Amino acid sequence: MAQDDTTTQDQAASSYESYDDAGSVTGPGTGMDGSIPSVPDLPPMSDDQQKIANAVQDSLYDVVDPELGINVVDLGLVYDIWVDEDGNVVVYMTLTSPACPLTDMLEDQSTDAVVGRGIADNMRIEWVWTPPWGPHMITEEGREQLRALGFAV
Repeated sequence: MAQDDTTTQDQAASSYESYDDAGSVTGPGTGMDGSIPSVPDLPPMSDDQQKIANAVQDSLYDVVDPELGINVVDLGLVYDIWVDEDGNVVVYMTLTSPACPLTDMLEDQSTDAVVGRGIADNMRIEWVWTPPWGPHMITEEGREQLRALGFAV
């Protein structure tokens, strides 16, 4: 889990960034220019696209963070879902920690939940780090699940 709600963008970046010979930030989680990825401004979706996005979100309730045992939606890890005109899905998602070693597992579970169920033919996750995740992003349902597991939230 993130340290606390005061985690800044720079603190989050410092745990996973590296530098090239010119001193530019590189490495996992950074853009080609060293920027920290965030959800882009997306145009509105049609009703059909929104229906697919809603179905994608519903399916992501079955994707469970293996460290906490709570689904990624109730943890507040899913920031946005975009469906293009061809029905291709992009899920803008973050992690509780930029150094999380379970990225591949969450990608596989998410793809199985969406593509494996025939909701979309193609789906990809764009990992974003701004805004930084914090416990305040957990839904009330997620908080209830965490309390049931013995966490004080």
